Amino acid sequence: MKRSNHPLLLAIIAAAASLSPAWSGAESAAPPWLLSSHKELYTRSPREASLAWFDEARLGMFIHWGVWGKYHRAWAMFSNRIPLDEYKKTARETRADGFNAAAIVRLARDSGMNYITFVAKHHDGFCLWDSKATDFDSVDYPMNRDLLRELADECHKQGMPLMIYYSLGIDWTHPYFLPRELYAQGRPHYKETPPHFRYREPADFEKYRDFCKAQLTELCTQYGPVAGFWFDPLGGVLGNSELFNVQEFYDLIHQHQPHALIHFKTGATGTEDILVGERKLESIASYYPGNSPAQKRIREQSEAAWRKNFRKKAEIAVTSQGTWEWDPKGRCLPPDELWKMLEGAAGNNATLLLNFGPMPDGSIPPDVATHFRALGQRIRKEGYPPLNRDTYLELRNKGGDIDTTETEETAR
Repeated sequence: MKRSNHPLLLAIIAAAASLSPAWSGAESAAPPWLLSSHKELYTRSPREASLAWFDEARLGMFIHWGVWGKYHRAWAMFSNRIPLDEYKKTARETRADGFNAAAIVRLARDSGMNYITFVAKHHDGFCLWDSKATDFDSVDYPMNRDLLRELADECHKQGMPLMIYYSLGIDWTHPYFLPRELYAQGRPHYKETPPHFRYREPADFEKYRDFCKAQLTELCTQYGPVAGFWFDPLGGVLGNSELFNVQEFYDLIHQHQPHALIHFKTGATGTEDILVGERKLESIASYYPGNSPAQKRIREQSEAAWRKNFRKKAEIAVTSQGTWEWDPKGRCLPPDELWKMLEGAAGNNATLLLNFGPMPDGSIPPDVATHFRALGQRIRKEGYPPLNRDTYLELRNKGGDIDTTETEETAR
């Protein structure tokens, strides 16, 4: 039966999930990676224990995979202005026969990586878990697999902390997301507005927020303890902060998982736990140079959040393949280049989040497996590069960056 986006139903879903016994956040079900290393600190402050763990994590695996399939670009729906019906056809044709959660977690371990950040919902709105808030997900479509469940179960089995990426700041398919007039990247630029785009006034956006709250509640209560949430992208949220009210999402997460770390790039509110840079650590203000009221507002708010988060523990997200998703023409950077990126992150007193995109069937590209494992061998031999505890703030002031071959269009 087709599921509904009706706000009352979504509220019922969220309430039911909040009563789920799957994971309560109680000490008896506390994250094992925190109890094994920071148990005493966890009893006093779950988030402080998580921050202490993250400071030691040093290297994580980022995974971008979705139903963009034959287009080889996560932004294909937007850039190519693909109609929803056509995109759904692509999603129905997508299989995940090569997706092997055990192999992914083993590769992370072999590569010296200490957590995994998995893209559970990208900007196209397709969910890689069994969401009760929509039927646009990997269980209701022909692949018929809860890929997040498979990965979460394997992470718990192998003792690997899992973070969940959730595209909060863009959803090209939800009926009540922001129109282009409020956020240029919020909708593909179709010649005519499709009938399923139903946003007419600010009150309509509450339906999208209810949808997100229902999904975040699912993710918090049905997949065991997670290390944190990684939200993206930032610009439209800053430009429409009164509509998003993202602090409410943060509070919802911490009601269920008080230890969970919040990552939202360089900051939407300044209350995030981790300062995240995409290839470099700097305010995103320079990416919005125009003189329109919206551009000015984004610059002001991004600078304000940057100042609040500036001294916090950082993470720099980079990709190993030139683009965030797999491209048949792309190649994984050699181990020496991966090591240089790890050194660059350490120089900023930051953890490195190293991305790869699985192939269209979900399998690990052979060159990624080879080069990642070579990086892991070097780490086991030499240790991680030393963190810069002294002058890293000077680097951040200058916009400390890591050189990569990244070329993909993004909305920060």
